[in-house]
Amino acid sequence: MIRRNNVKEINNLNQLKALVDFLVVDEPTLDLAAELWAEARNKGLPTADDNRLDADVIICAQYQLLAEKYPGRYVVIATTNVKHLSRFTEAKEWLDIDF
Repeated sequence: MIRRNNVKEINNLNQLKALVDFLVVDEPTLDLAAELWAEARNKGLPTADDNRLDADVIICAQYQLLAEKYPGRYVVIATTNVKHLSRFTEAKEWLDIDF
């Protein structure tokens, strides 16, 4: 967005940051993401190139840790990539919303 100087998208992201808390990518998240990455490949369902620990499994790890931390709460990932993320999480199609 910055490289393309897309002011509208940058403003939308800034408004989103005011509404939601972003999760830290820490060591436990990366450890779980590595396990999910290996599991996906062992099942023949990679979400990215074999040489990459991709963002999909990092997001899935964050989801799983968050769901574990808050049992009974509804946790869902809003995405345009339901196919990959729904292997390890509850994922729903992100709607094109103007803030």
